Order: sequence, then structure tokens, then C-alpha cells
Amino acid sequence: MNSFENHAGFNISSSRLQVVEINFKSDQFQLENVDEAYFNEPLNLEYDKETKINTLLQSAYNELLIRNPLKCDYVSFTLPLDLFYIMQVPYDSTLLNQDLIEEFRWEYSILYPNLLVNDFVIQYIEIEKNKINEAGTAIVIALPRKFLQIIHNFCMRNNLKVRFIDNAHIASDRALFVNNVLTDKGLILSIYFSDKSLSVIFSYNSKPIYFKTIPLNDAGKIIPVLLDEINNNQNIKINKNLIENAFIAGEDLSANLVQSLSEAIGLNFKFFNPFEKIKPETNIHTNKYYIEKFNSFSPAAGIALRLA
Repeated sequence: MNSFENHAGFNISSSRLQVVEINFKSDQFQLENVDEAYFNEPLNLEYDKETKINTLLQSAYNELLIRNPLKCDYVSFTLPLDLFYIMQVPYDSTLLNQDLIEEFRWEYSILYPNLLVNDFVIQYIEIEKNKINEAGTAIVIALPRKFLQIIHNFCMRNNLKVRFIDNAHIASDRALFVNNVLTDKGLILSIYFSDKSLSVIFSYNSKPIYFKTIPLNDAGKIIPVLLDEINNNQNIKINKNLIENAFIAGEDLSANLVQSLSEAIGLNFKFFNPFEKIKPETNIHTNKYYIEKFNSFSPAAGIALRLA
């Protein structure tokens, strides 16, 4: 029995709201909708007043509905990279889940003494010792609870049922996994570039082993930052020759940027299509986003495909 319910994924960035709707028909996934709407002015979820956030989100959402009403009630969201606090630390595998969460919360209180860490929602990924990681560690991802409340309130106003809220890069990588790209054995690098941040994930044997987000307002700094992550990484034992595949996703990436990046780093960075294994409805075949901007929709597609 299939456990997938018809589901729409939304990606929120500083400039736009993107949607990917995926339904399950005739025993297969079908792509119903790929669309985006720009905000009337830049959105800053961290610093804008909630009234402004609500107005911008609602206006963009209304624009999307006018063009193509949702056919589902269940929705999920991905949020900008810079809202999340990420650390990678050793952990005690004998501790129970709640005890681990409290241990991580204490670690955050040391790293960010000026933040209300008790209001963080925390998830973590356990990483066993392997030839890339010399010791067992945990990738810990924290998000201030207020952002969950903003999404919850938005969904309540629009009679939507929210399922998941996730980091844009993690959701993007889920789209890679669904398309059977990350099932390859070996070391895989994926990067996600937004208007404020560069995010780096290394996966080994289909599992993430390293995750870092670097504030980055200047695209000209991508190359030195990436070279440093590859050549001088103190957390994992890697070198460029170990990387079997490299992928890139993000906002408004050009083919020229990806080519320049590949030449400078010495890796063949690939755009990937998150819709490759999903059958499109007939009207989608002429959708300009589906044809031309598929890569930028990887977070929305990844969260729409999430099952648990």
C-alpha cells in the first residue's frame, strides 16, 4: 500500500515563493504544478515584522493560486539556509534521544550565548566512524521555534495542513536521492548557493557526513571558500581525488557560473533535474520553469517528495 499523500512543497527565499505539487495517480508520482511568485519587496524572515512577512507570503501565495489552485491539502516548506544553526560535534551514542537533545542544547548555549537556545527546535544525524570520519559525530541542525510558528499561522489562515519544515539544502539533496543519484557508493559533494549563503554537504555511501553553511554575500568568494572546505577540512579526511560526483543547486545559477566553478575547483559540477523520475501532467510539458529553471526548484521538489 502506498503511504504517499498528495503533497505540495513550498520553498521560501528572500525574493520569491516557489511551489511544486506532486500527486499520486495510477500507482505513480505525477507532477501537477511547478511555479513561483516574486515578493513585492525583499523578505527577511529573521528581522521583518510578522505583519510584513504575512503580507508578502499571502500575496505571493494568492498569485500562485490564481494561476493554478492546489489540488491537495498537505503542504511542506523549506526555509533559507541562514535561519539554521548547524554544528558537527562528537556525541555519546549511549544517551537516550532526549538526553542527546539536551546535550546539544547545552553545546549551542556555549556557541551562541546571546541566543535563546531553549527556543530552538533541534534535529540531528548520527554519523558512524568510517574512513572519512575518524570518529563518530552528529550533524546537529537547530531552528528557532518562531519560524515554525510563522509557517503554522500561514497554513491555518489558508486551511492547509503542514507536514514538514526543512532546510533548503537538505531538501534539495533529498531530490537527488529520489532520482537515485545519491545511492552511488563513495564520496559525493553537493553545494547550494543562495543570495546570502553557501552550503556544503559531503555524503559518503548515501549518507551525509559533513554539513556546513557559510555566510557569503559575494559570489566571487565561492571558489576560495570551496577550495578551503575541500583542501583544509579539519572535520573529515578528504581530498579532491576522493570525490566521485559534485552537484550544485540554488537560486538563479547560470551555466557560465557552473562552468567557471568546475574549471577553478577541478570538479565537474552538475546541474541536476529534480523532476527527472516524476511523470509530468500534460500541461507541465510547456511550463517554462519545468523546462528552463528545474534546478532552482530542487528544495520544493525534495520536500514535496518527503515521506517521513
